Amino acid sequence: MIAGGAPRTLLSLVTAVLALVLTTAGWAPLAAASPARASAPAPAQGPSSGPVELSLDAAPRVVGPDSGDLTVTGRLTNRGPVPVRDLGLRAQRGAAVGTDPEVGAALDGAISPDAAATPPPFTPVAGQLDPGDSAPVTLRIPLATLALPGPGVYPLVVEANGTPGNGTPERVAAENLLLPVTGLPGRPAATPTTPAAVSLLYPLTDRPRRLPVPPGAPPLLADDSLATSLAPTGRLGGLVAALTRAAPLGSPAAAATCLAVDADLLETARDMSAGYEVTSPTGPRPGAGATVAGQWLAAVRAAAVGRCVIALPYADADLLATSRGNMSDLTTAARTLGAERTAELLGVTPVPDTTVPAGGLLDERSLADLAGGGARALVVDGSTLTGGVPPGGVGRFGGGTGGSSPLAVGTDPLADRALAPTADPGTGDPTPADGALATQDALAVAALRGLTPRSVTAPTVPAPTVLAPPAVWDVDADAASALLTGITDLSRRGLAAPVDVGTLVARAAADPATPAVALGPGNRAAVSDQSGAVLDEIRGVRDDQRDLLAASRQDRAGAPTPAEFVQPLTGALLRSLSAAGRGNPALQRAAADDVVAQMRTLRGMVRVIQPAGTYSLGSSDAPLLLTVENQLPVAVDVSVALEPTPGVRASPVAVHQVPAFGSYQFQVALDVERAGQFTIDATALTPGGKSLGSTARLLLRSTAYGTITVWLTASAAVVLVILASLRVALRVRAARRERKSRRRRRPGTPTDPDAATTDDRTLQAR
Repeated sequence: MIAGGAPRTLLSLVTAVLALVLTTAGWAPLAAASPARASAPAPAQGPSSGPVELSLDAAPRVVGPDSGDLTVTGRLTNRGPVPVRDLGLRAQRGAAVGTDPEVGAALDGAISPDAAATPPPFTPVAGQLDPGDSAPVTLRIPLATLALPGPGVYPLVVEANGTPGNGTPERVAAENLLLPVTGLPGRPAATPTTPAAVSLLYPLTDRPRRLPVPPGAPPLLADDSLATSLAPTGRLGGLVAALTRAAPLGSPAAAATCLAVDADLLETARDMSAGYEVTSPTGPRPGAGATVAGQWLAAVRAAAVGRCVIALPYADADLLATSRGNMSDLTTAARTLGAERTAELLGVTPVPDTTVPAGGLLDERSLADLAGGGARALVVDGSTLTGGVPPGGVGRFGGGTGGSSPLAVGTDPLADRALAPTADPGTGDPTPADGALATQDALAVAALRGLTPRSVTAPTVPAPTVLAPPAVWDVDADAASALLTGITDLSRRGLAAPVDVGTLVARAAADPATPAVALGPGNRAAVSDQSGAVLDEIRGVRDDQRDLLAASRQDRAGAPTPAEFVQPLTGALLRSLSAAGRGNPALQRAAADDVVAQMRTLRGMVRVIQPAGTYSLGSSDAPLLLTVENQLPVAVDVSVALEPTPGVRASPVAVHQVPAFGSYQFQVALDVERAGQFTIDATALTPGGKSLGSTARLLLRSTAYGTITVWLTASAAVVLVILASLRVALRVRAARRERKSRRRRRPGTPTDPDAATTDDRTLQAR
């Protein structure tokens, strides 16, 4: 046994030593990355599972004949419990990818080494990194070391090696990215016959932050993070600055770009510029972003002139939720309100009747609601369409013919995957995509479409590559600028033909040959995870809103109309259904509670005034006087209802108009059935029968006989009269019988023996 096992033991020892040598040389990271990556591919752009985190803030863009050495910059952070020594950085490439499955595998980190590329040595970047410490890193990559064979898209691994604690050198961090190569120095560039069309939706959105306030109160935000984001160095400020800098009017990037704008964000910035408050543990406090909000809105107005603009659903409302909650009117309102407010605030006309459902996701119900509400075109996730993105990039739902069915603009599934937020490899929680890597990979997808031979995709007209970053695009100005500059670069190299989504929609609408498309079988409704209870509450608020709108009137010139006053609540309803709440039940519940509280506040401003004392009625039919107060800026049609109370009957109350900021005194006819004290609840109602303000509890004292008391008294009197009359009648009858009996007797004839005896005795006595 021992002798026979010696060769196997020696072979195992040699294999272990060879593995250690290969790991130190650097080939093992490409083949198996790390134990964690070997068992499960890392998510796109996610950090490695090692003790050190590598984040890149600048990456190579497009390599062309005029390119020099590549530069990668970023930061290393020690997330582990022990120091890491002798940190070094290097980049290696894999074999070129040319199909969608290959690109998807590369995005997952499954990169195969290319034997033609010799692994370069590590470049020292830090002597030691203690737990919690970080250090900036820069890596220069000579093109020659990559041994690129020609144009194509190549996976690139930027990896860090180090020695954790007292261990041995190992790979401690890595990031994957795609490198588009359109040509190499000294070689001819790739020039396809027909460049692939490329479009970019440039989102300017954020999570809704406005909270309900009473009429006339300053705007109130949940926090003051927008003050930071709208600043020139913030996320939203950086996006506008990058657009102005990297995509000026007339550039290929500008020709490819459509601003995807949320009117709720524009309105919030406008309201902030006039002064606002934010919540705090001690109560509302003044916000700090009034100036930057006004400057940002002015910059967006200037940038929107001459560009394609698409209005997102107001507050990026979840149209899957509005349809699932049987609120098709809110689906239509989200689209139309978004377009109206965007046009008003930016002074431009958005692409008519075109919108982008949150995440590009629809189901059959939401599609039917949008079509019924007049939607003309919808930008949807191309992977949700049967057969994927159509050849021309645009299809038509519902058979492909006839102008009544909406068009479907399909976004590129690979680009969507590259730009989408990723999951943290440690916790699995969603995290924002690394901006530099996400835009780099999306640019590589666009380059791949231009580099792919036409015989593989479409022989004449390649499908447009529509790049659609997530609504809350978490990138900085440099990353956004790099994507825009890359589109311009691809266009100038003949690999991309810029065309905006509005142009794609106009062409497809005019083309009778636009192909038919349909939604695939995927369960997209599951993405909308708003609870049924939340949807029921919001639907109830929507019903109350319509009821209040029907009861409201404009009572004087210059006063707000009911639509101007009541309709803004629609925006609050849509904010409560924002797609920002997907996957966040606490945020959904808080948003629903806010809109319910706002409706309760509005309806509570029309109420029966609680009397200070006790009502005293001097007669059974004396009217009860009730005053209804209206604190709304519109007149409201109101009636009053009294809760049923034993001993008191109230007649129906007619509807009367209570003026804005005024009151009206109602006279309620009562029928009090007895004397005593009563407690009665009174409530103001709309003509639709819905209660308005709080219930007033009235104390009523009556000293008058009621109708029942009078009836009982009268009845008793009648009974007494009848009894007395009956007694008199009986006596009269008895007297009549007595007189009749006397007339029948003869004189001297005794009628009774006892009487005769009595007479004889009388005579004898005499």
